[in-house]
Amino acid sequence: MTSTMVRNARVIAVTSGKGGVGKSNLSANLSVALASLGRRAMLVDCDMGLANANILLGVNGTWTLGDVLGRHCELEDILQRGPGGILLAPGHSGTGIGSRLDESDRQQLAAAFQPYADSVDFVVVDGGSGISLETLGIVAASDTILLVLSGEPTAFMDAYAMVKALSLKHGCTRIAVVANMVADEEAGRALFLRFKSVIARFLDVTLELIGSIPEDRHLRDAVLRKRCCVEAYPSSRAARAFRQLAGRIAELDLPPVAGGHRFFGMEALHGAH
Repeated sequence: MTSTMVRNARVIAVTSGKGGVGKSNLSANLSVALASLGRRAMLVDCDMGLANANILLGVNGTWTLGDVLGRHCELEDILQRGPGGILLAPGHSGTGIGSRLDESDRQQLAAAFQPYADSVDFVVVDGGSGISLETLGIVAASDTILLVLSGEPTAFMDAYAMVKALSLKHGCTRIAVVANMVADEEAGRALFLRFKSVIARFLDVTLELIGSIPEDRHLRDAVLRKRCCVEAYPSSRAARAFRQLAGRIAELDLPPVAGGHRFFGMEALHGAH
């Protein structure tokens, strides 16, 4: 049986082919930028290898998603308010979310996240990088996949590998792209078009460029201050670009898809597998 429950929240999974391209920074700043537009945003840190959203936002806490899975606490016990009023679900390195979940784990997370299906507008999932089964499962279980693209050669090719894996293993055919750490919007579009031409040669996937984030020293300075750039340096080039990206996403009519329902565990609640 499949779920027919209607939800308000839209799940946006932010991912990249490799680490070091600014994925977590983008996830954190996008969440706060969405909140600044009056949208109710939740950031879920599912980067199992390097969960660090709480550090980027300057939020301290004791419990993580790993503790929820370990049944040491409930989801509401780990949720914290971050900049702009966002809700943060801190991650924990090594948390077994994804393909390793057994039936009881799925039921547990279903019950935990389901109440937030209508109380938030956007759930930004920092879904990790690379093509492990766990990462792919988390990213595919979303309404919109947001791929962070960098011009660095190995990052460029790893981004291709990510798109290929999502397409062939999970049937994902539409992916949004953000060109990160570029000189300007023109450079971001040029990078995207180069990437799109490679994808079009080998894969039946539709890509859409929805934003470019410029190289900006304020991003690094904000990390050192344990604050997000949108909050710490609101007039910086990067902060303006994050707000433009958030505005674009807020204006999109994102339809709910089966993947997003799986993230909220709706199917598990209703007996589907």
